[in-house]
Amino acid sequence: MGRSVLPWRTRIEAELHALGPFRRALPVDEQMLLDVLLNDVRTRRAAGGMLPAHDPWNPLLLSMMLGLSQRIHKLELRLERLEGEAADD
Repeated sequence: MGRSVLPWRTRIEAELHALGPFRRALPVDEQMLLDVLLNDVRTRRAAGGMLPAHDPWNPLLLSMMLGLSQRIHKLELRLERLEGEAADD
């Protein structure tokens, strides 16, 4: 019989849990920033499970980058809207 692979969710949670000592060594404000990135990973777990990867860090980092990109995009849209309102005045 072949070995069974742990479910994606279990593998990701184990990787995120392993970051605990690193997180605790960070200043509180950076701990909060890391928590946001870790939540980005949890939010995209289903998508990460679709990417066949022996190394869970590939989809993990991709999920973090997508979360960052999403926040940047929202800020860009907000900035454009505010600049448009300022130009109208």
